[in-house]
Amino acid sequence: MQNHANIEATEEIPTKRMFFTFQQPIAAIIFGVWGSIQFFAASVLLIPQIIIALIFLVYSIIDGFNDPILGYLTDRSKRFTKKWGKRFPWILIGSIFCPIFLIFCFIPIVEVEVGSGGKILNPEAIIIASIYLCLMMILYETLLTLFEISHTSLYPDLFREEKHRRKISGLGAIIGGITAVNMAIFSPIILASLGGALSARAHLGTTIIFIIILYILLIPYLFSVRETEEMKVFRARLDQSGKSTSSFRDIMPRVLKDKNWRTIIITFLLWSTASACMFWGLSFFIIYNLGLGIEVASLPGLAYCITSIISIPIWIKSAKKYGIKKTYSFSLFLNTLAFLAFFFVTDLTGTIIVIGFSGIGISANLGVIFTLATAEAIDNATVTSGKREEASYLGVLRVFSAFSYFLQTLLFAIVSGITGFNPALGVNQSPTAKLGLNLQMSLIPMVICMGATIFFYMNYQITKEDAAQNKEKLRELGL
Repeated sequence: MQNHANIEATEEIPTKRMFFTFQQPIAAIIFGVWGSIQFFAASVLLIPQIIIALIFLVYSIIDGFNDPILGYLTDRSKRFTKKWGKRFPWILIGSIFCPIFLIFCFIPIVEVEVGSGGKILNPEAIIIASIYLCLMMILYETLLTLFEISHTSLYPDLFREEKHRRKISGLGAIIGGITAVNMAIFSPIILASLGGALSARAHLGTTIIFIIILYILLIPYLFSVRETEEMKVFRARLDQSGKSTSSFRDIMPRVLKDKNWRTIIITFLLWSTASACMFWGLSFFIIYNLGLGIEVASLPGLAYCITSIISIPIWIKSAKKYGIKKTYSFSLFLNTLAFLAFFFVTDLTGTIIVIGFSGIGISANLGVIFTLATAEAIDNATVTSGKREEASYLGVLRVFSAFSYFLQTLLFAIVSGITGFNPALGVNQSPTAKLGLNLQMSLIPMVICMGATIFFYMNYQITKEDAAQNKEKLRELGL
């Protein structure tokens, strides 16, 4: 009987497996909705930026604990493997329930009263709103972690060949990009039509509309991630032989000592922090700096999505020709240039041009190349350890990447504190506050991304030849 590794080397991708790519549009919807939480908290709930930073700190700490724990537990889970598969049960639970708690994040349970000069008249409402929001965010993120870790762990196991990985990753990025285009166009328009960016009801209504679309996409996706009987037997055999996991005490030092994985962790933390500064700051910039309505945010969003979709085939060909290291490094460099360019933006036209340019590099980092890089590094780690522990490695990655949310909100809180930005004042911001809204989207993330670019290029060691050799070794090891 052939082992699973050899089967994937000879077969084409079954038609139903192509719906595996629907995770990308699902993620695009989740990311798009999630990305407005900070603006919602600051501009609708009127929670001060420093408290928002504290909310994200608590959220990041708890997320930091549950990420490796969930990764470890799903790697160790054996009870359902033979009947339901190694990853499918956890994908099912996480993907169904996490959107519900995302909706709950946008339900205001108290009303904040504002007096003259933007003064809050009932500060106890801020405390209640902050505690509720933090709790809903934690429940949402825990279920999202269960979903994402299980999905990403299934990816290198389900698609063993580099050509299959490129095809699935590229197609997923295109479909996800198309979804992001539609979100970029219609989300601000729907938000404006339901009451505007400062309306709690508008945010909740917009969220519900997109979550309904998410559940429709979830149906074919869940069929695609059902593991075959042969995969179930294969993973059950690894469970019995002890090749599917190690003790938590053994895994953590091994993951952190893996230089390539450590490089991916730090690079992604820096890059995601920088990117969050630009994209989470866009609504603030458009409304409070440019003095425009939220509906115009669809224009730079559309430009970003178009350039990201167009550049996907280029990144795929580049990865094939030059390897992951060179391609990923160049995409990080392009991101750095985009942040620098935004410093010179003073109007909507400039915003559209620069955000559009940023889509070229981000399409590689958020989708195609980063997905290939993590799969490549997991292959390398599996060859070294002799065990398939995808979820444990990805859990550790998420421990650190979770803190990107806190770092970004902390940077915004510091900039707001220094420049005097106050959402309660509406468009009547001082020139210093408007400058701060620009800096937190330009020079500050530029420095962070520049550091990520240099660090990755200097420390990532897997070459194109190494990756090919690892594929052969995995077949020889039956992994």
